[in-house]
Amino acid sequence: MLALAGWQGMACAVDVYTIDMNSSKSQYSDSHIVHLLQTALEASRPRYGPYELKIAQLRMERDRLLQEMLKGELVNLSGQVTSLEWEQKLTPIRIPLDKGISCYRISLIDSRNQDMFSAVRNVDQLKALSLGAGRQWSLTTTYRQAGFHVVEGNTSAGLHSMLAAGRFQHFPRAIDEAVYEQAAYQAGFPTLALERSFALYVPSPRYFFLGGAEQRRLAQRLEYGLQLLIADGRFDQLFHEFYDGLIDKVSLRKRRIFRLDNPLLSPQTPLSNKAYWFDPLDQQR
Repeated sequence: MLALAGWQGMACAVDVYTIDMNSSKSQYSDSHIVHLLQTALEASRPRYGPYELKIAQLRMERDRLLQEMLKGELVNLSGQVTSLEWEQKLTPIRIPLDKGISCYRISLIDSRNQDMFSAVRNVDQLKALSLGAGRQWSLTTTYRQAGFHVVEGNTSAGLHSMLAAGRFQHFPRAIDEAVYEQAAYQAGFPTLALERSFALYVPSPRYFFLGGAEQRRLAQRLEYGLQLLIADGRFDQLFHEFYDGLIDKVSLRKRRIFRLDNPLLSPQTPLSNKAYWFDPLDQQR
């Protein structure tokens, strides 16, 4: 395992955070996740003392990751889109770590189909077009319950192959994922493109989750650090540093935004706390 940051004192116990590589897979979201995490833990150090932050050198699909998180041996921290199961079995920090930007989904498509998507004017029309989603992903059930035609795959790579083969018509991804994957997979699928006209909004925040024997203390410490960053403005500063370029790149503010309800969302979701959420209609930065 690679220790990213740490500070140890001889007389003090060390809080050890081991984050999974699934939360460290792209140059976009995960540089933000790691920077946010390090900054929050540093902010918490005067109260909580030393800590060590590691990245687990393994990749796991969501179901296996949950089981390893419960054990807390190989990994005890992950930044994941929430689900009721994860909130019930692990300790969530209910602060959207990316201000909810991952709730806005940009579709990857075959560029030859752009005119078809540009003609879509409402959610019902969008439901007529098939989409791809992972079998273990928390949003897959939400799409199905909303009436979308969902074609499931096992992995992101497999879903990209299915999109290239025409098995479904679009592949909704978080903004950072869409930009990263379009660049990563275009060599094998030259007409792979970011759909240009709409974004799908599904309230589905990405939280930090803690597992293992010390999860409650570790969660308490990390939440304390995050609240300090919110209070002094660094939480917003980090968000804008890492995401403003992506927001502009995909022209999020100029897109039609189709909003879905998420009946699977916990009633404890802090939807009313405006400090936690990004609003593309707010032009202030």
